[in-house]
Amino acid sequence: MCSSIALEFAGCDFADVRLTNRVIALADTLRQNPQESINMACGSAKQSKAAYRFFQNEKVTPQKILEPHTQQTIERAKKLTTPIIIIQDTTDLIYHFPSIQGLGRKIKSKGFIDSVKGLELHSSLAVNLDGTPVGILKQTFFTYEDIRNDRGQEKVNIARSHKLYPIEKKTSFRWVEHFLETDKVLKKENIEAVHVADRECDIYEFLQSVIQTGSKCVVRSQSDRRTHEGDKSREISTLEKKLNAACVMGQVEVKKKLKDGKVMTSICNVKSTKVLLRKPQRGSDAKSKELVNIPINVVEVKEISSVNNEKSLHWRLLTNLDCDTYESLLEIIKIYKARWNIECFHRILKSGFGVEKARLNSRERIEKLASILSVVSWHLFWLYKFSREVPQLAASLFFDMEELRILTISSKKLKVAISEPLNLQTAILIIARLGGYSVKKLNSMPGMEVMWRGWKKFYERCEFFREITYG
Repeated sequence: MCSSIALEFAGCDFADVRLTNRVIALADTLRQNPQESINMACGSAKQSKAAYRFFQNEKVTPQKILEPHTQQTIERAKKLTTPIIIIQDTTDLIYHFPSIQGLGRKIKSKGFIDSVKGLELHSSLAVNLDGTPVGILKQTFFTYEDIRNDRGQEKVNIARSHKLYPIEKKTSFRWVEHFLETDKVLKKENIEAVHVADRECDIYEFLQSVIQTGSKCVVRSQSDRRTHEGDKSREISTLEKKLNAACVMGQVEVKKKLKDGKVMTSICNVKSTKVLLRKPQRGSDAKSKELVNIPINVVEVKEISSVNNEKSLHWRLLTNLDCDTYESLLEIIKIYKARWNIECFHRILKSGFGVEKARLNSRERIEKLASILSVVSWHLFWLYKFSREVPQLAASLFFDMEELRILTISSKKLKVAISEPLNLQTAILIIARLGGYSVKKLNSMPGMEVMWRGWKKFYERCEFFREITYG
Protein backbone atom coordinates (compact mmCIF):
# COMPACT_ATOMS: atom_id res chain seq x y z
CA MET A 1 0.00 0.00 0.00
CA CYS A 2 3.04 2.24 -0.06
CA SER A 3 2.11 3.45 -3.55
CA SER A 4 -1.14 5.07 -2.42
CA ILE A 5 0.53 7.12 0.34
CA ALA A 6 3.53 7.78 -1.92
CA LEU A 7 1.25 9.57 -4.38
CA GLU A 8 0.47 12.17 -1.71
CA PHE A 9 4.17 13.11 -1.42
CA ALA A 10 5.62 12.27 -4.84
CA GLY A 11 5.36 15.87 -6.07
CA CYS A 12 7.27 17.46 -3.17
CA ASP A 13 9.59 20.07 -4.66
CA PHE A 14 12.62 20.23 -2.36
CA ALA A 15 15.05 20.79 -5.25
CA ASP A 16 16.59 17.44 -4.29
CA VAL A 17 15.12 14.11 -5.36
CA ARG A 18 16.74 12.41 -2.35
CA LEU A 19 14.60 14.50 -0.01
CA THR A 20 11.48 13.54 -1.95
CA ASN A 21 12.38 9.86 -1.65
CA ARG A 22 13.09 10.36 2.02
CA VAL A 23 9.71 11.96 2.80
CA ILE A 24 7.91 9.12 0.98
CA ALA A 25 9.83 6.47 2.93
CA LEU A 26 9.41 8.34 6.21
CA ALA A 27 5.66 8.81 5.71
CA ASP A 28 5.23 5.10 4.97
CA THR A 29 7.28 4.17 8.05
CA LEU A 30 5.26 6.46 10.33
CA ARG A 31 2.02 5.21 8.78
CA GLN A 32 2.86 1.63 9.65
CA ASN A 33 3.77 2.48 13.26
CA PRO A 34 0.99 4.48 14.95
CA GLN A 35 1.77 5.90 18.42
CA GLU A 36 5.48 5.12 18.08
CA SER A 37 8.35 7.59 18.41
CA ILE A 38 10.53 8.36 15.40
CA ASN A 39 13.29 6.08 16.72
CA MET A 40 10.90 3.19 17.33
CA ALA A 41 9.19 3.63 13.97
CA CYS A 42 12.44 3.80 12.01
CA GLY A 43 13.78 0.68 13.69
CA SER A 44 17.51 1.42 13.31
CA ALA A 45 19.98 4.14 14.24
CA LYS A 46 20.79 4.73 10.57
CA GLN A 47 17.16 5.32 9.57
CA SER A 48 16.52 7.47 12.64
CA LYS A 49 19.51 9.65 11.85
CA ALA A 50 18.28 10.07 8.26
CA ALA A 51 14.84 11.12 9.57
CA TYR A 52 16.30 13.73 11.93
CA ARG A 53 18.49 15.10 9.15
CA PHE A 54 15.39 15.44 6.99
CA PHE A 55 13.64 17.55 9.62
CA GLN A 56 16.76 19.69 10.04
CA ASN A 57 17.07 20.43 6.32
CA GLU A 58 16.18 24.05 5.52
CA LYS A 59 14.92 23.07 2.06
CA VAL A 60 12.06 21.19 3.72
CA THR A 61 9.05 23.29 4.77
CA PRO A 62 5.52 22.36 5.91
CA GLN A 63 4.11 24.09 2.82
CA LYS A 64 6.25 22.02 0.44
CA ILE A 65 5.38 18.82 2.29
CA LEU A 66 1.63 19.49 2.03
CA GLU A 67 1.61 20.91 -1.53
CA PRO A 68 1.39 17.64 -3.54
CA HIS A 69 -1.28 16.27 -1.20
CA THR A 70 -3.31 19.46 -1.68
CA GLN A 71 -3.04 19.05 -5.44
CA GLN A 72 -4.19 15.44 -5.18
CA THR A 73 -7.09 16.64 -3.03
CA ILE A 74 -8.17 19.04 -5.76
CA GLU A 75 -7.96 16.27 -8.36
CA ARG A 76 -10.15 14.01 -6.20
CA ALA A 77 -12.64 16.84 -5.66
CA LYS A 78 -12.92 17.47 -9.42
CA LYS A 79 -14.13 13.90 -9.91
CA LEU A 80 -17.04 14.30 -7.49
CA THR A 81 -20.51 14.98 -8.85
CA THR A 82 -21.68 16.71 -5.66
CA PRO A 83 -20.33 19.79 -3.82
CA ILE A 84 -17.55 19.22 -1.34
CA ILE A 85 -17.64 20.44 2.25
CA ILE A 86 -14.67 22.51 3.47
CA ILE A 87 -14.42 22.23 7.26
CA GLN A 88 -12.22 24.61 9.24
CA ASP A 89 -11.09 24.08 12.81
CA THR A 90 -8.19 24.70 15.19
CA THR A 91 -6.57 22.22 17.56
CA ASP A 92 -3.91 22.61 20.27
CA LEU A 93 -0.62 20.75 19.96
CA ILE A 94 0.70 20.65 23.54
CA TYR A 95 4.30 19.73 24.41
CA HIS A 96 5.70 19.17 27.90
CA PHE A 97 9.38 19.07 26.97
CA PRO A 98 11.24 22.29 27.97
CA SER A 99 14.00 21.66 25.41
CA ILE A 100 11.70 22.49 22.46
CA GLN A 101 12.41 26.01 21.25
CA GLY A 102 9.95 28.50 19.75
CA LEU A 103 6.68 27.26 21.24
CA GLY A 104 3.99 29.58 22.54
CA ARG A 105 1.95 29.68 25.72
CA LYS A 106 -1.52 28.24 25.99
CA ILE A 107 -4.21 30.92 26.29
CA LYS A 108 -7.41 30.78 28.30
CA SER A 109 -10.12 33.38 28.86
CA LYS A 110 -8.20 34.93 31.77
CA GLY A 111 -4.85 35.12 30.00
CA PHE A 112 -1.81 32.98 29.24
CA ILE A 113 -0.82 29.82 31.11
CA ASP A 114 2.98 29.85 31.37
CA SER A 115 3.30 26.17 32.29
CA VAL A 116 1.64 24.90 29.09
CA LYS A 117 3.56 25.34 25.82
CA GLY A 118 2.64 24.37 22.31
CA LEU A 119 1.35 25.33 18.89
CA GLU A 120 -2.03 25.98 17.35
CA LEU A 121 -2.82 24.08 14.15
CA HIS A 122 -5.61 25.43 11.94
CA SER A 123 -6.72 23.14 9.11
CA SER A 124 -9.14 23.21 6.19
CA LEU A 125 -10.31 19.64 5.57
CA ALA A 126 -12.36 18.73 2.48
CA VAL A 127 -14.96 15.96 2.78
CA ASN A 128 -17.72 14.76 0.48
CA LEU A 129 -21.41 14.74 1.41
CA ASP A 130 -21.03 11.25 2.90
CA GLY A 131 -18.28 12.47 5.23
CA THR A 132 -15.41 10.71 3.47
CA PRO A 133 -12.32 12.97 3.74
CA VAL A 134 -11.11 14.09 0.33
CA GLY A 135 -7.96 15.73 1.70
CA ILE A 136 -6.34 18.72 3.40
CA LEU A 137 -6.47 21.99 1.46
CA LYS A 138 -4.54 24.25 3.82
CA GLN A 139 -2.84 24.24 7.21
CA THR A 140 -1.51 27.08 9.36
CA PHE A 141 0.69 26.80 12.45
CA PHE A 142 0.70 29.75 14.84
CA THR A 143 1.05 30.85 18.45
CA TYR A 144 -0.76 33.69 20.15
CA GLU A 145 2.62 35.38 20.63
CA ASP A 146 2.96 35.45 16.83
CA ILE A 147 -0.22 37.53 16.57
CA ARG A 148 0.69 39.80 19.47
CA ASN A 149 4.18 40.48 18.12
CA ASP A 150 2.83 41.11 14.62
CA ARG A 151 0.65 43.95 15.88
CA GLY A 152 3.32 45.36 18.21
CA GLN A 153 1.35 44.64 21.37
CA GLU A 154 3.60 44.72 24.43
CA LYS A 155 1.04 44.01 27.15
CA VAL A 156 -0.60 40.60 27.32
CA ASN A 157 -4.05 41.57 28.56
CA ILE A 158 -5.55 44.79 27.23
CA ALA A 159 -9.21 45.46 27.91
CA ARG A 160 -11.37 45.28 24.77
CA SER A 161 -8.23 44.84 22.63
CA HIS A 162 -10.32 42.98 20.04
CA LYS A 163 -11.90 46.34 19.13
CA LEU A 164 -8.55 48.09 18.64
CA TYR A 165 -7.21 46.15 15.64
CA PRO A 166 -8.41 45.38 12.11
CA ILE A 167 -9.32 41.77 11.31
CA GLU A 168 -5.93 41.16 9.61
CA LYS A 169 -4.19 41.79 12.96
CA LYS A 170 -6.42 39.41 14.93
CA THR A 171 -6.06 35.72 15.60
CA SER A 172 -9.50 35.22 14.08
CA PHE A 173 -8.23 36.31 10.66
CA ARG A 174 -7.08 32.72 10.06
CA TRP A 175 -10.72 31.79 9.36
CA VAL A 176 -11.08 34.50 6.73
CA GLU A 177 -7.63 33.81 5.24
CA HIS A 178 -8.29 30.07 4.87
CA PHE A 179 -11.65 30.77 3.25
CA LEU A 180 -10.26 33.30 0.76
CA GLU A 181 -7.34 31.08 -0.30
CA THR A 182 -9.27 27.81 -0.59
CA ASP A 183 -12.23 29.48 -2.26
CA LYS A 184 -9.97 31.05 -4.89
CA VAL A 185 -8.39 27.69 -5.74
CA LEU A 186 -11.71 25.84 -5.86
CA LYS A 187 -13.37 28.43 -8.10
CA LYS A 188 -10.40 28.32 -10.45
CA GLU A 189 -11.03 24.57 -10.84
CA ASN A 190 -14.84 25.04 -11.02
CA ILE A 191 -15.36 22.99 -7.85
CA GLU A 192 -18.54 23.75 -5.96
CA ALA A 193 -18.07 23.89 -2.18
CA VAL A 194 -19.79 24.72 1.10
CA HIS A 195 -17.62 26.17 3.88
CA VAL A 196 -18.51 24.85 7.34
CA ALA A 197 -17.27 25.91 10.78
CA ASP A 198 -18.23 25.96 14.42
CA ARG A 199 -18.99 28.92 16.70
CA GLU A 200 -15.46 30.34 16.74
CA CYS A 201 -15.96 31.25 13.09
CA ASP A 202 -18.99 33.43 13.83
CA ILE A 203 -17.06 36.46 12.55
CA TYR A 204 -18.83 39.21 10.65
CA GLU A 205 -15.95 39.71 8.20
CA PHE A 206 -16.02 35.99 7.40
CA LEU A 207 -19.76 36.00 6.72
CA GLN A 208 -19.52 39.14 4.61
CA SER A 209 -16.64 37.69 2.57
CA VAL A 210 -18.67 34.55 1.82
CA ILE A 211 -21.72 36.55 0.74
CA GLN A 212 -19.77 39.02 -1.40
CA THR A 213 -17.79 36.32 -3.23
CA GLY A 214 -20.94 34.36 -4.02
CA SER A 215 -19.76 31.32 -2.07
CA LYS A 216 -21.76 29.11 0.31
CA CYS A 217 -21.35 28.55 4.04
CA VAL A 218 -22.91 26.98 7.14
CA VAL A 219 -21.58 28.51 10.37
CA ARG A 220 -22.87 27.89 13.86
CA SER A 221 -23.79 31.16 15.54
CA GLN A 222 -22.02 32.00 18.79
CA SER A 223 -23.71 35.27 19.71
CA ASP A 224 -27.28 36.50 19.43
CA ARG A 225 -26.49 39.01 16.70
CA ARG A 226 -28.57 42.09 16.09
CA THR A 227 -30.66 42.24 12.95
CA HIS A 228 -31.96 45.18 10.92
CA GLU A 229 -35.58 45.08 9.82
CA GLY A 230 -35.08 47.27 6.76
CA ASP A 231 -33.24 50.24 5.32
CA LYS A 232 -35.95 52.72 6.31
CA SER A 233 -36.78 51.20 9.69
CA ARG A 234 -34.87 51.92 12.89
CA GLU A 235 -36.27 48.85 14.62
CA ILE A 236 -33.60 46.53 15.99
CA SER A 237 -34.23 42.88 16.68
CA THR A 238 -31.99 39.83 17.31
CA LEU A 239 -31.59 36.34 15.88
CA GLU A 240 -33.27 34.82 18.92
CA LYS A 241 -36.29 37.12 18.69
CA LYS A 242 -36.71 36.38 15.01
CA LEU A 243 -36.52 32.63 15.62
CA ASN A 244 -39.00 32.79 18.49
CA ALA A 245 -41.49 34.34 16.08
CA ALA A 246 -40.90 31.67 13.43
CA CYS A 247 -42.98 28.50 13.08
CA VAL A 248 -41.65 24.99 13.63
CA MET A 249 -41.12 23.40 10.21
CA GLY A 250 -40.55 19.86 11.45
CA GLN A 251 -38.47 17.67 13.73
CA VAL A 252 -35.14 15.92 13.36
CA GLU A 253 -33.18 13.34 15.35
CA VAL A 254 -29.69 14.38 16.45
CA LYS A 255 -27.22 12.26 18.42
CA LYS A 256 -25.67 13.98 21.41
CA LYS A 257 -22.95 12.94 23.82
CA LEU A 258 -23.88 12.92 27.52
CA LYS A 259 -21.65 13.78 30.48
CA ASP A 260 -21.03 10.10 31.21
CA GLY A 261 -19.76 9.54 27.67
CA LYS A 262 -22.85 7.74 26.42
CA VAL A 263 -24.61 8.81 23.23
CA MET A 264 -28.35 9.39 23.04
CA THR A 265 -30.70 10.46 20.27
CA SER A 266 -32.47 13.77 20.87
CA ILE A 267 -35.65 14.94 19.19
CA CYS A 268 -35.24 18.54 18.04
CA ASN A 269 -37.56 21.14 16.53
CA VAL A 270 -36.37 22.80 13.35
CA LYS A 271 -37.09 26.44 12.50
CA SER A 272 -35.87 28.82 9.83
CA THR A 273 -36.02 32.55 9.18
CA LYS A 274 -34.41 35.11 6.88
CA VAL A 275 -32.74 38.13 8.45
CA LEU A 276 -30.67 41.16 7.59
CA LEU A 277 -27.66 41.14 9.91
CA ARG A 278 -26.83 44.55 11.33
CA LYS A 279 -23.19 45.44 10.72
CA PRO A 280 -21.08 45.75 13.89
CA GLN A 281 -19.54 49.01 15.01
CA ARG A 282 -15.81 49.30 14.42
CA GLY A 283 -13.44 52.09 15.32
CA SER A 284 -11.54 53.85 12.54
CA ASP A 285 -8.32 52.01 13.43
CA ALA A 286 -10.11 48.65 13.42
CA LYS A 287 -11.57 48.99 9.93
CA SER A 288 -9.79 47.33 7.04
CA LYS A 289 -12.80 47.40 4.70
CA GLU A 290 -16.30 48.80 4.70
CA LEU A 291 -18.82 46.62 6.52
CA VAL A 292 -22.38 46.43 5.24
CA ASN A 293 -25.61 44.80 6.44
CA ILE A 294 -25.82 41.29 4.97
CA PRO A 295 -28.85 39.08 4.30
CA ILE A 296 -28.58 35.57 5.66
CA ASN A 297 -30.73 32.59 6.59
CA VAL A 298 -30.88 31.24 10.13
CA VAL A 299 -31.69 27.60 10.88
CA GLU A 300 -32.44 26.62 14.48
CA VAL A 301 -32.16 23.06 15.81
CA LYS A 302 -33.45 22.98 19.39
CA GLU A 303 -33.96 19.97 21.62
CA ILE A 304 -37.56 19.58 22.78
CA SER A 305 -36.68 18.34 26.26
CA SER A 306 -33.50 17.34 28.09
CA VAL A 307 -33.09 14.58 30.69
CA ASN A 308 -30.89 14.05 33.75
CA ASN A 309 -29.94 17.73 33.97
CA GLU A 310 -28.10 17.51 30.67
CA LYS A 311 -27.57 20.71 28.70
CA SER A 312 -30.14 21.02 25.93
CA LEU A 313 -28.90 20.79 22.37
CA HIS A 314 -29.34 24.14 20.61
CA TRP A 315 -27.83 25.10 17.26
CA ARG A 316 -28.29 28.38 15.40
CA LEU A 317 -26.85 27.92 11.93
CA LEU A 318 -26.08 30.90 9.69
CA THR A 319 -26.17 30.02 6.01
CA ASN A 320 -26.86 31.40 2.56
CA LEU A 321 -28.08 28.03 1.28
CA ASP A 322 -31.71 27.64 0.26
CA CYS A 323 -34.05 27.30 3.28
CA ASP A 324 -37.46 27.34 1.61
CA THR A 325 -38.40 23.70 2.29
CA TYR A 326 -38.10 21.28 5.16
CA GLU A 327 -35.96 18.99 2.96
CA SER A 328 -33.50 21.83 2.34
CA LEU A 329 -33.24 22.40 6.11
CA LEU A 330 -32.43 18.72 6.63
CA GLU A 331 -29.69 19.03 4.00
CA ILE A 332 -28.18 22.04 5.84
CA ILE A 333 -28.25 20.13 9.13
CA LYS A 334 -26.56 17.16 7.44
CA ILE A 335 -23.85 19.45 6.07
CA TYR A 336 -23.19 20.96 9.49
CA LYS A 337 -23.07 17.53 11.14
CA ALA A 338 -20.25 16.65 8.73
CA ARG A 339 -18.11 19.11 10.73
CA TRP A 340 -17.48 16.34 13.26
CA ASN A 341 -15.15 14.69 10.74
CA ILE A 342 -12.43 17.23 11.45
CA GLU A 343 -12.65 16.37 15.15
CA CYS A 344 -12.06 12.72 14.20
CA PHE A 345 -9.12 13.80 12.02
CA HIS A 346 -7.55 15.71 14.92
CA ARG A 347 -8.03 12.73 17.24
CA ILE A 348 -6.23 10.41 14.80
CA LEU A 349 -3.40 12.94 14.46
CA LYS A 350 -2.94 13.43 18.21
CA SER A 351 -3.99 10.12 19.80
CA GLY A 352 -3.49 7.76 16.88
CA PHE A 353 -0.14 8.97 15.54
CA GLY A 354 1.06 10.82 18.66
CA VAL A 355 2.08 14.13 17.12
CA GLU A 356 2.31 15.64 20.63
CA LYS A 357 4.81 13.00 21.76
CA ALA A 358 7.55 14.26 19.42
CA ARG A 359 10.78 15.37 21.08
CA LEU A 360 12.24 17.33 18.21
CA ASN A 361 14.04 20.34 19.66
CA SER A 362 12.50 23.19 17.66
CA ARG A 363 9.14 24.46 16.51
CA GLU A 364 10.18 24.36 12.85
CA ARG A 365 10.98 20.63 13.00
CA ILE A 366 7.75 19.83 14.84
CA GLU A 367 5.77 21.65 12.14
CA LYS A 368 7.41 19.49 9.46
CA LEU A 369 6.63 16.30 11.37
CA ALA A 370 3.05 17.44 12.01
CA SER A 371 2.58 18.11 8.27
CA ILE A 372 3.66 14.56 7.39
CA LEU A 373 1.54 13.03 10.14
CA SER A 374 -1.46 15.10 9.02
CA VAL A 375 -1.38 13.45 5.60
CA VAL A 376 -0.74 10.04 7.19
CA SER A 377 -3.72 10.58 9.54
CA TRP A 378 -5.90 11.64 6.61
CA HIS A 379 -4.88 8.47 4.75
CA LEU A 380 -6.02 6.13 7.53
CA PHE A 381 -9.22 8.14 8.04
CA TRP A 382 -9.92 8.17 4.29
CA LEU A 383 -9.41 4.41 3.94
CA TYR A 384 -11.71 3.73 6.89
CA LYS A 385 -14.51 5.98 5.58
CA PHE A 386 -14.00 4.94 1.95
CA SER A 387 -14.50 1.29 2.93
CA ARG A 388 -17.99 2.23 4.16
CA GLU A 389 -18.78 4.21 1.02
CA VAL A 390 -17.73 1.51 -1.46
CA PRO A 391 -17.48 -1.69 0.64
CA GLN A 392 -17.31 -4.15 -2.28
CA LEU A 393 -14.25 -2.54 -3.86
CA ALA A 394 -11.38 -5.02 -4.27
CA ALA A 395 -8.84 -4.86 -1.43
CA SER A 396 -6.08 -5.53 -3.96
CA LEU A 397 -6.39 -1.89 -5.06
CA PHE A 398 -5.05 -0.78 -1.65
CA PHE A 399 -2.94 -3.68 -0.35
CA ASP A 400 -0.03 -5.53 -1.97
CA MET A 401 0.19 -9.33 -2.29
CA GLU A 402 2.02 -9.84 1.01
CA GLU A 403 -0.47 -7.71 2.90
CA LEU A 404 -3.39 -9.54 1.31
CA ARG A 405 -1.86 -12.83 2.42
CA ILE A 406 -1.54 -11.59 6.02
CA LEU A 407 -5.17 -10.42 5.92
CA THR A 408 -6.28 -13.85 4.71
CA ILE A 409 -4.26 -15.70 7.38
CA SER A 410 -5.52 -13.33 10.10
CA SER A 411 -9.14 -13.80 9.01
CA LYS A 412 -8.95 -17.53 9.84
CA LYS A 413 -7.63 -16.87 13.34
CA LEU A 414 -10.24 -14.13 13.94
CA LYS A 415 -13.04 -16.18 12.34
CA VAL A 416 -13.94 -13.49 9.81
CA ALA A 417 -15.62 -14.86 6.69
CA ILE A 418 -14.01 -13.48 3.55
CA SER A 419 -15.10 -13.43 -0.06
CA GLU A 420 -13.03 -14.16 -3.13
CA PRO A 421 -11.58 -11.76 -4.03
CA LEU A 422 -11.23 -10.02 -0.66
CA ASN A 423 -13.18 -6.74 -0.58
CA LEU A 424 -12.16 -3.49 1.14
CA GLN A 425 -14.81 -3.57 3.87
CA THR A 426 -13.79 -7.04 5.02
CA ALA A 427 -10.10 -6.05 4.97
CA ILE A 428 -10.85 -3.07 7.23
CA LEU A 429 -12.93 -5.33 9.50
CA ILE A 430 -10.00 -7.75 9.87
CA ILE A 431 -7.66 -4.88 10.79
CA ALA A 432 -10.22 -3.60 13.33
CA ARG A 433 -10.52 -7.09 14.83
CA LEU A 434 -6.73 -7.14 15.25
CA GLY A 435 -7.18 -3.94 17.28
CA GLY A 436 -9.70 -5.56 19.61
CA TYR A 437 -12.97 -4.81 17.85
CA SER A 438 -15.81 -7.25 18.46
CA VAL A 439 -19.19 -7.06 16.76
CA LYS A 440 -21.72 -6.46 19.52
CA LYS A 441 -24.56 -4.96 17.54
CA LEU A 442 -25.92 -5.75 14.11
CA ASN A 443 -24.39 -3.49 11.43
CA SER A 444 -22.19 -1.70 13.99
CA MET A 445 -18.91 -0.27 12.71
CA PRO A 446 -15.52 -0.13 14.44
CA GLY A 447 -14.29 3.14 15.90
CA MET A 448 -11.04 4.87 15.02
CA GLU A 449 -9.20 3.80 18.18
CA VAL A 450 -9.42 0.09 17.37
CA MET A 451 -8.47 1.00 13.80
CA TRP A 452 -5.09 2.48 14.63
CA ARG A 453 -4.40 -0.28 17.18
CA GLY A 454 -5.24 -2.87 14.54
CA TRP A 455 -3.22 -0.96 11.95
CA LYS A 456 -0.13 -1.27 14.14
CA LYS A 457 -0.61 -5.00 14.80
CA PHE A 458 -1.33 -5.65 11.14
CA TYR A 459 1.97 -4.14 10.03
CA GLU A 460 3.84 -5.90 12.82
CA ARG A 461 2.58 -9.16 11.30
CA CYS A 462 3.57 -7.97 7.81
CA GLU A 463 7.09 -7.15 9.02
CA PHE A 464 7.43 -10.52 10.76
CA PHE A 465 6.26 -12.28 7.59
CA ARG A 466 8.87 -10.47 5.47
CA GLU A 467 11.62 -11.32 7.97
CA ILE A 468 10.92 -15.05 8.01
CA THR A 469 10.29 -15.15 4.24
CA TYR A 470 13.24 -13.13 2.94
CA GLY A 471 15.57 -13.28 5.94
